[in-house]
Amino acid sequence: MKRGSGWLGAYGVIAVIHLVTIAVGEPWSESITKVLLMPVLAVWVRLSGGPVTLLVGLVFSLVGDFLLQIDQLVPGMAAFGVAHVCYVLLFSRRTTQRSLVVVAAYGVLWIGVLALLWPDLGDVRAPVAAYSLLLIATAVTSAWNGWRSGVGGAVFLLSDALIGVELAGHDFGARPYLVMATYLAAQYLLASSLVAVGQPAEQDLERAA
Repeated sequence: MKRGSGWLGAYGVIAVIHLVTIAVGEPWSESITKVLLMPVLAVWVRLSGGPVTLLVGLVFSLVGDFLLQIDQLVPGMAAFGVAHVCYVLLFSRRTTQRSLVVVAAYGVLWIGVLALLWPDLGDVRAPVAAYSLLLIATAVTSAWNGWRSGVGGAVFLLSDALIGVELAGHDFGARPYLVMATYLAAQYLLASSLVAVGQPAEQDLERAA
């Protein structure tokens, strides 16, 4: 059995349980499973020889999950912003093909979505604009690194766009479920793409120095 595969399986099981708790409206189980997800994924990354920078990103994702769970929106966005900086550093350092077409496509998408949501965002306009730029940067740089990471970046963007829809006062019944389903898929795709091409953690530290 590949090292750490049991932890990846645990991530999948907890993810399914978490989505079920959202669907049935069980808040305590939802909160507990939510804070377990990123630590379990981080253990798999570590055991698989994933880069330290990715572990840092997952730790800040955990912090962001917790802060959003207790309705601390702007601090939560700040924590996820740090996570996206980690992803951008990792993907931009590993890419050999930088496509301006990808930059332009995501740039148009960013402007369009922000323009649609902007009138109804109120006091969170500036934080949302700043955070969404980091989100777009992850989507662009991950797309430069292949289909798996590219899909992960795109799905992460979709997940947070669904949060933006709610912030702008537009909601629908399945939105919370879709937010987490896309988020959990995105984190797995991004992490697994970096583990697949990653180096031992010690080498990652050396390169960062």
